[in-house]
Amino acid sequence: MNMKEAVEKLRALNPAERWVVYSGQSGTSVTATRTGKLSEHDYAVGLVIPGRPEFYPTHVRLLFDLYIKRVSNESDAHVVFCALERVFDGDDPTMLVADVGPCNFPMQLDDAEVNLYYTQLLMIEQDFNYGPAAPRTSRLDPPREFLMRFIRWVASREDEIDRIITGAVRNYPAPARFRARIKCD
Repeated sequence: MNMKEAVEKLRALNPAERWVVYSGQSGTSVTATRTGKLSEHDYAVGLVIPGRPEFYPTHVRLLFDLYIKRVSNESDAHVVFCALERVFDGDDPTMLVADVGPCNFPMQLDDAEVNLYYTQLLMIEQDFNYGPAAPRTSRLDPPREFLMRFIRWVASREDEIDRIITGAVRNYPAPARFRARIKCD
């Protein structure tokens, strides 16, 4: 579902209600569970990998996964980065799975389509928790640009992952030059 539809579905979740957003071919599921922790509609993004208990990935996992994808297959990683630009724009990850499905990564944490779904959820979570009606507001508009700038930084090949992750975990915004979109065909 596109960003607008996902926002409506997430806002409609009852406290502690869990929604399985996506179940991949590999058996990995992406979930959202309403917590109301940072804002009224806050939720936890979950991953369920077959044979493992559900856990809650952060943007750090995503950034590291995108980095190792880029290192292991730069051309296919570019396809994923371009798909993430479209997710940022509000496109439906389901419509982008065909683009990233053929991508092959010798190193990865999660399948590329799983990245699309949980990135969408992490972006919406930022909009909920740091948007105009939130207790703490972002200087970025939309707030999800905070995450997208880090994704663009990873795609840029400018720095090692250590520097990028350090900025992300300390809540320093990525450099302003990463407002610029990734060039996609």
